[in-house]
Amino acid sequence: LSDWTCSCPSPQTGVETAKAATCTIDECVVTDAACTTCARTTCSDEGQACNDPNQAPDVLSDWTCSCPSPQTGVETAKAATCTIDECVVTDAACTTCARTTCSDEGQACNDPNQAPDVLSDWTCPDVLSDWT
Repeated sequence: LSDWTCSCPSPQTGVETAKAATCTIDECVVTDAACTTCARTTCSDEGQACNDPNQAPDVLSDWTCSCPSPQTGVETAKAATCTIDECVVTDAACTTCARTTCSDEGQACNDPNQAPDVLSDWTCPDVLSDWT
């Protein structure tokens, strides 16, 4: 007795013995084509991390893609637009970043193009000649 189980329908997961199962769906993990709200490879194809903050079956399309450090950017239910401000990032992994190069000389830093594929374009503009 009491050896019966309840299982959640695919693509949800969850199994319980002798009681109703608590079903969840991680839209970042499920690759079943029947899950039209799932991320599948949307984030990973772009080198981004996927996170499904609420895995309740009635909360769908809340998954997010986030950019890898030192890039920034997060989007819900789609790939994120990543940027990197080489003037702001202090992460040692960013070998093209200015870090304190400009501020050490009392200058501002300017990164005119923050696209992750455009690096080493930051400058320390001379305050008097470049900003007037």
